Amino acid sequence: MLEFLGSWLLFGAWFHLLLALHLYTKHGKSKGFPFASISAIAASILIVYAYLVFKKLSLGNAFLNHGYLFAIFLIPASMQYTIEQFLSNEFVDFKKWYRFLPFFLSLIVFLGLQTIDPNIGSSPLHTNFNNGFLSLPEYFATLGCLYWIFTFLKMIHSYRKILFHNPNPAAAMGVRILSMIINGNIVFAVLILVSILFRWTEGLYSAAFLATLMAVIAFLRSQAQPNLFSEILPGLRQSYQTSRILNLDLDELHTKIQRLMVEEKVYQEENLNLANFAERLRIKDYQLSEYINAYLGMNFNRFLNEYRIEEVCKKIEEQPKVNLLHLAYQVGFNSKANFNIAFKSVKKMTPSEYAKGIKKPLTSVKVAKRK
Repeated sequence: MLEFLGSWLLFGAWFHLLLALHLYTKHGKSKGFPFASISAIAASILIVYAYLVFKKLSLGNAFLNHGYLFAIFLIPASMQYTIEQFLSNEFVDFKKWYRFLPFFLSLIVFLGLQTIDPNIGSSPLHTNFNNGFLSLPEYFATLGCLYWIFTFLKMIHSYRKILFHNPNPAAAMGVRILSMIINGNIVFAVLILVSILFRWTEGLYSAAFLATLMAVIAFLRSQAQPNLFSEILPGLRQSYQTSRILNLDLDELHTKIQRLMVEEKVYQEENLNLANFAERLRIKDYQLSEYINAYLGMNFNRFLNEYRIEEVCKKIEEQPKVNLLHLAYQVGFNSKANFNIAFKSVKKMTPSEYAKGIKKPLTSVKVAKRK
């Protein structure tokens, strides 16, 4: 049994490393997968240290002996990015790189303390587990586990409408997978935390065993069902988009949008964009974007252009010989090219073709009157 456990830990470390390389080489340019690769590397590092504890080995270097604590700080940020990238239709704002600050701070502080006192972290993890008190690196690891747990509990709260009140049947499988990933991370973090606090080596082995088992099952499932992500993500993303606007009064929002677009005709403003339009509605720009996507079935540019094109068409019907370029600038377009592209996208014909189609019926009516 012990021999099998040692082999499994070694296998788990290599498997996560190869999984990281596989994700990066095959999906590196896709959303979410670069961060998934980082998570897999961090998991591989943690399993390596579980194996070192099992074999009672030391790496002979104070920094390397406790590299596991940096991996603990790395997983929450990389996993959070991975999940958000998969749920969102757009790339996650890079301003959220601040999530990696705990990882960099733990690295800098540990190196700084080691410079002051080279003996800090000189004992390997398996030696510390035989002592009755926590070493300084283990205090860092404890903080990392608490940060890990807090991050995923916060994610459960953020995604509660997706996980517990999801009305979309197409998202059922995606919800189960998302729930498994979030809850699994909490279980791993708790096992590592309890193992460190209570010197429980079996807890480390259990966390490593379960992490590898889940990774192997997920990999085999993805290979057997290559279109798994493309099947589950649309429904899950739709649920995610809708969930972030459920706390809004949608009837009131619709009324405000109608007032701004129909009565005030703000679409005529050339510099109108998602951010300043959302500001006028007193909501977040992502909420406006997701409302337009989820309830109107289009993006913001299409939404804006439909109002502009509608006014252009009305003016053409009133004055068939009107200057089309002048009209384009009047309703908010900033170039002839953008106007022509938008018009053709909405009406499936060019502005001039539309104008000619308006003129012909008028001519035929005049001819009929003369006869």
